[in-house]
Amino acid sequence: MSGFIYLCIVTVFLLAGCGEPKLDYPRRAIPDGIRQSQQGLDWAAETFRKKCAYCHGHESEGRGPRADFFVPPAPDFHESKYRSADPAYLYWRIEDGKTVEPFLSKGSVMPAWGAHLKEREIWFLVAYLQQRASIN
Repeated sequence: MSGFIYLCIVTVFLLAGCGEPKLDYPRRAIPDGIRQSQQGLDWAAETFRKKCAYCHGHESEGRGPRADFFVPPAPDFHESKYRSADPAYLYWRIEDGKTVEPFLSKGSVMPAWGAHLKEREIWFLVAYLQQRASIN
């Protein structure tokens, strides 16, 4: 019987180790005024349409036919879970894209935008993504 209990304990630890890894990203707070800046949110909406919609948008926004076949799939930011997503997480994903784990080894194709966008611009995109998720 003690062998059975030992096997159960080992199985529990092995299964616990197979879960999703805890993501380690820099903690940041969205700056004051970002969510209230209509000009910034308009810029973010246009930038999303031009640079992000091919993978993350709907067909009417120019979503490309390959987007549904990415592994992992490109998220649809209309999903309500993005309304309450940690803004620091969204910032990190936009800034570093596929260059960080676990996304690098999982085959993400998300480009890193940190070298192309200013900090404030990334924050406008974060606020736009959360607003976009609130539309549904």
